[in-house]
Amino acid sequence: MKKMMIILLAAVMVFGMTAAAYAAPAENADAQESQGESAGDPGESDQESAGEPGDSPQESAGEAGEDLYAAITAADLSMSDSLQSELNVTVDGAALKVSVFEDCYVLNPTNLASKPNASGIDQLVSVYIPEGADKSSPILFCVNNAGWLMNSYSGRTTVKDGSSYVSDSDTDIVGYALANKYLIVSYGARSRSDAPEDGKYVSHAPATITDTKAVVRYLRYNKEELPAGDTDKIIITGTSGGGALSAIIGASGNSPDFYESLYAIGAAGVEKDGDAYVSTINDDIYAVVAYCPINDLREADAAYEFTFGSTRGRLVAENAPCRVKKDVTSVFNNDLPEGYTYQAMLAASEMLAAEYAAYVESLGLVNEDGEPLTGANLEAETIRLIEKEIAATLASDGIDSMLQDLTVKLQGASAEYYPGDEGWEDWLIVDEDSVTFDYQEYLYWLCRNSALKMVPAFSNMGIHEEGSISSQNEDSLYGTEDFAYSAFNEYSWDNDAVAGNGCGIDDTGMSFTEYLASEEGAVLAMQLKMTSPIPYLVSGEADIAPYWYVRHGMADRDTSFNLQTVLFTAISNSKAVAAHNTGFAWLKTHSGNYDIQEAFGWLNDAVSE
Repeated sequence: MKKMMIILLAAVMVFGMTAAAYAAPAENADAQESQGESAGDPGESDQESAGEPGDSPQESAGEAGEDLYAAITAADLSMSDSLQSELNVTVDGAALKVSVFEDCYVLNPTNLASKPNASGIDQLVSVYIPEGADKSSPILFCVNNAGWLMNSYSGRTTVKDGSSYVSDSDTDIVGYALANKYLIVSYGARSRSDAPEDGKYVSHAPATITDTKAVVRYLRYNKEELPAGDTDKIIITGTSGGGALSAIIGASGNSPDFYESLYAIGAAGVEKDGDAYVSTINDDIYAVVAYCPINDLREADAAYEFTFGSTRGRLVAENAPCRVKKDVTSVFNNDLPEGYTYQAMLAASEMLAAEYAAYVESLGLVNEDGEPLTGANLEAETIRLIEKEIAATLASDGIDSMLQDLTVKLQGASAEYYPGDEGWEDWLIVDEDSVTFDYQEYLYWLCRNSALKMVPAFSNMGIHEEGSISSQNEDSLYGTEDFAYSAFNEYSWDNDAVAGNGCGIDDTGMSFTEYLASEEGAVLAMQLKMTSPIPYLVSGEADIAPYWYVRHGMADRDTSFNLQTVLFTAISNSKAVAAHNTGFAWLKTHSGNYDIQEAFGWLNDAVSE
């Protein structure tokens, strides 16, 4: 009783708000820099995440705020004891009140963030409710981006007091949501860069996914207490790593694969019955709006070389530098580590590319003509999708605008290679009667402006000694709690050179395939499944979101075009998907939230149909 009185008194005195105030009708109707996906890439976009960083009520409340969060953490999952505040913003020049709930969304939170949260709690959620929202209002769930590295609460999308937003911008997702009376939900979660807890690496996969699902469950647990918002209309959105996370959540709704990890964190609606886990609350979602998703990580290295392998060989043969830093030129995004030669890199590229071709054929997907999608026709399908975007841009923007675009330095580009430069070959010739597109010259143009990643692009931590560039890749998503990382594809596994890291033939005595099939490797095998939307989309074993909008920029080399073609095809092949709009975006770099009007306009039309 004493604890309850402290919470209620502080909430009234500090914030002076009640839930009833949130339902009042209204009288008047950015961005986080990317942290790069792997191998120390510089940030490439200021469009990767909407909203503005800003203090939460707790973050500016000092010791009183810490006391309140300590009480909330010890309480149950009800929103009744959440911190409540009110913001005053303008949307399209008109004043708008936005009510805020802040709460811990699990019973067993952690405190492991590499960038510490002011509250000492990783699993906090913010629910922003614009004045005039009601129980039919959709919920926009914004996940954090940057390769699952920085999922702390401080990195969430925020609505900032005193800020001005607009509803008709292609880049202001917060303004669009507030003007259309969407609730905005953002949160903190465990990340792959977290510190261990009592010597255990508990933030390995599926931790970030589990925490994200727990937010969905928290919202549904509190659907009666929410003063507005339809918890059956949750739209999840993110870019890059956040795009991949959004796709996984959209593909794996209510999958029992996650029940054990949900139970461990104290998520709503998961109970244990003997040795089994049961769920009484769903975590499926309504729609996905994802940009440049770094998805299907087990196959991402192979897909990268399937797309860029021949271009990589050409760059080496020509010794064509892209990246210039401190008087050192490099063909790729980093200089070669000691002992790693171009010859070894190209051999690895060839092997990985062949692996991806076999993988694609194993999926059983079909293209829009009803033909099996194979390694032999995947590139042709990718070219078809790119040419479709070129034709659409030509129709909307015109010839002169498109040709002018080719002379403008790409956002985040590490060099400049444009018409008129020595060795330039046109990859796009447009006249009034025809469009000629040269895919190989297009890849070369892209990789001369934005340096390719090394091989492997995503998993190479164990290949070289600790402390090299390889220590920054996605390996830290994987492995048992006893080790900081694990190689997660066959090439990296076979070439692991660090003794005592718990992975590779040297430590396990098993090939990658043998390890995944063993009892010891069951954790990694399940992690690889749970961090990809593809197994769920192909099998249909989970409750898949019915609406999908996915974009990947034509000037984005952070992951491969063919990997995205496979994702687009898997979405289109799913019988659970009611409508989808997937494809490439004209000369967009590794970024997102650049076509808000198109994305949500399409979603509104698709739902109404």
